[in-house]
Amino acid sequence: MSNENNNTWLCRNCNSLISNDIDKCPRCDAERPEALSAAEQMEQNELSETTIVEENYTNAVQPAKSKYNFRESVLTFAADTMLVLGLFCTFGALISPMFIADVENIKLMSICAAVLLFAFSMVQWALLRSVADISRRLRERDEETNE
Repeated sequence: MSNENNNTWLCRNCNSLISNDIDKCPRCDAERPEALSAAEQMEQNELSETTIVEENYTNAVQPAKSKYNFRESVLTFAADTMLVLGLFCTFGALISPMFIADVENIKLMSICAAVLLFAFSMVQWALLRSVADISRRLRERDEETNE
């Protein structure tokens, strides 16, 4: 739609008023509509007194932001991988007495090793995930203050 009184046209995609000099909407990249038919021009003339407030209004779809950036994704992946490996080693330590029979107190040693492996993998997982979460929160706080 063109508004001949104030030399602007209304973008049908994001409802922004755009100067007649521009053929594309700067907000949403929508093409300027074709020339109006006679009926649309009459309707436009009737509506030319209507005021459209453009301040801070947009219907444009914002691209979805990912929760983590690359560094934070690597940290969470490493944390989850270390947890899975730690649980696998814990299970291996628990079943080791079936394969090793020559050592004295092998069951007690395998239980102690399993507890230590499990505790170490849980602490490592918690630390890496915490670092990733702290990094994400700091980044989001910086983005909010920069806006």
